[in-house]
Amino acid sequence: MTDFIYANPVSDDPSGYAAGLQALLDRCSGEGGGTVSVTAPGVHLCDGLRLRSRVTLELAEGVTLRASGDESTYEHRPGPFELNANETPICAFVHGKGLTGAAIRGKGVIDGNYERFVLPGQGPEVQHIATFAYPRPMTVYLEDCEDAVIEGVTVGNSPFWTIHLVGCRNTVVRDVAIRNEMRMPNTDGIDVDRCDNTLIERCDIVTGDDGVCPKCTEETARYGGCSNLTVRDCRIVTRSSAVKLGSSSFADFENMTFERLTIRDSNRGLAFQLRDPGSARNIVFRDVTITTATFSREWWGSAEAIYLTILPRTDATDMTGRVIEHVRFERVTGTCGLPVVAVGHAPGAIRDVTLDGVELEASGGAGGDGDAGGAGADGVSYDVDVRPWRGGDAKVPVPAADMLGDGPAFRREACRIRFR
Repeated sequence: MTDFIYANPVSDDPSGYAAGLQALLDRCSGEGGGTVSVTAPGVHLCDGLRLRSRVTLELAEGVTLRASGDESTYEHRPGPFELNANETPICAFVHGKGLTGAAIRGKGVIDGNYERFVLPGQGPEVQHIATFAYPRPMTVYLEDCEDAVIEGVTVGNSPFWTIHLVGCRNTVVRDVAIRNEMRMPNTDGIDVDRCDNTLIERCDIVTGDDGVCPKCTEETARYGGCSNLTVRDCRIVTRSSAVKLGSSSFADFENMTFERLTIRDSNRGLAFQLRDPGSARNIVFRDVTITTATFSREWWGSAEAIYLTILPRTDATDMTGRVIEHVRFERVTGTCGLPVVAVGHAPGAIRDVTLDGVELEASGGAGGDGDAGGAGADGVSYDVDVRPWRGGDAKVPVPAADMLGDGPAFRREACRIRFR
C-alpha cells in the first residue's frame, strides 16, 4: 500500500488540477492501492475524476473539490436514462465503475456546482428552479462496485442526483452530510439503484428532492433487484419524500430496514411510489419521527407521513401480481397533513401492512406556503410531475387535505392493514 499527498494550491485551471490528482489516483492503484490525500485548503475547481480500485480519495478539512461543470471532462454512461424517450447519456463529476475497495473519506467537501446548470434571472421568490438540461451531471456515481465506502465528507450543491449507487454490493455510506439548494429539482440525496447489502448510517441530508431513494431503473436491469438495505440514525430535510421506494420500480425491493430517523419539514415522510412492474416486500420502518409540510406544487406531496402507492405509470404498464406486502411501521410519531395514504392498482395490491405504535397528529394538510398536489375542481388532489418525463404528466388521484380534514387515515384498495 502506498500513500500520496496532493497539495497543489488553488488555481483557475480545472483541467490541470484534475490531471494532477487523477495521475496520483492512477499511480496509487497501479502500486497496489493506498490513500491519496488532498491537503491544500481552499476551493479547487476541478474537471471530472475517476476513482480507482483499492484507492481512498481523502479530502482534508478545509478542502473543497468544486466541479468545473464541463461535462465533456466527466465520465459518461450511454443512454437512455430512466424513462426518457431519447438516448440521453448521464455523466458524473466523481465516477467509479467495476471497482473493488474504492473509497472517499475525510472532512472535506465535494461541490457539484449546480449554478452552472440553472437558467438566469431566478430570484429568491422562485420555489422550483428552472434548469436548461435533463438529465444533468450527478455528483458522485458508483456502478458495479464492491466494498465501496463514502465516509465523513460533505457532498453538496448537486445539479442532479447527489450520490447514485448502481448495481453495487457491500457499500457503506457513513457520516456523510448532503447540502443541496432546496429549490433545485432532481437533487436526490442518495439513490440506491439495484444494489445489494447497502448500509447508510449517521448521515445528515438536506436537499430539494428525495432524501434516500431505493429504485430499480429500467436501463440497469442486468443488476437485478434492490435488496438488503439498512438506513439508520439519519436526519433528513427535503421538499419531497424523506424516504421513497421508486418511482422507477422495474424490479423488486426486498429486505430493507429504516430505523432511528429524524425527518423534518418534508413534503412526504415514508413513501412507496411504485409505478412500474416491481413489488416491495419485507420492509421495516422503526423509531421514526416525522414533521411534514407542503410547498409549491412542483414538489410532489400533500404532507403525508406514510404514503403507500402502487399504480401503473401508463395505461400500457402491466402491474399484474405486483404488490406491496409484509411492511411494518413501528413507533412512528410526529405531525403531518395526512397521516396514512394507501392506494393500490387492484384489491390486495397492498397487504400485510402493520402499523404498531404509530402516533401522528394530523393538521389536515396545513403547512408550508404552497398548494402541493394541486387540488382540482373534483375535490381530488393530484400528484403531478411537471418535470420532463416520457408520456407527459401522469395524474394520480390521492385524497385532498381539505376533503379529509383531521381524519386519521385514508385507505383505498388496500387489504390487511393492521393498526395496533
